[in-house]
Amino acid sequence: MKRAVFIDRDGVIFEDKNHIHKKEDLEIIPGSVEAIKILNNKNYLVVVVTNQSVVARGLCSLEELISMNDYIEENFIKHGAVINKTYFCPHHPTEGTNPLYTRQCDCRKPKIGMIMKAKDELGVYLPGSYVVGDKTSDIKMGKDVGCQTILVKTGYGGKDNLFSDYKPDFISKNLLEASNLISI
Repeated sequence: MKRAVFIDRDGVIFEDKNHIHKKEDLEIIPGSVEAIKILNNKNYLVVVVTNQSVVARGLCSLEELISMNDYIEENFIKHGAVINKTYFCPHHPTEGTNPLYTRQCDCRKPKIGMIMKAKDELGVYLPGSYVVGDKTSDIKMGKDVGCQTILVKTGYGGKDNLFSDYKPDFISKNLLEASNLISI
């Protein structure tokens, strides 16, 4: 089985600009490309897991979100860093204009649906894997599936504090520092 590093997108890889729905709004956090290269060199699968309620909110279509994710993956490849797969939740339980996506689901973090799908599709060994995020919902999700967890101080930096009972295994300044903490 393979090991993976599950990474939140907004606030960890990219600056969190409140519901990013256009590729022109993507602003990479310095060191993110290098961090992913380090994880690639350590033979971890790099898997982005991200709540993207922009679809439920009607800010973009599902197809536009998929296109933006493809754009992100292609640009990282151009810089020698590989994101192996991106999983996203397009839902929001209460806020939205699209009834197909404005609902409860089992994929919106802190629920574990995206990680379980990655486990099944990619053959990931969860106890040997990590979750890196900027919110306590990322940490709760990681703990609930048995991964090691790293809270980064970029983005929300854990200040959302919704799941304060879930403490990260490590705290890092950013994704680059986190990638150096992750052991082979």
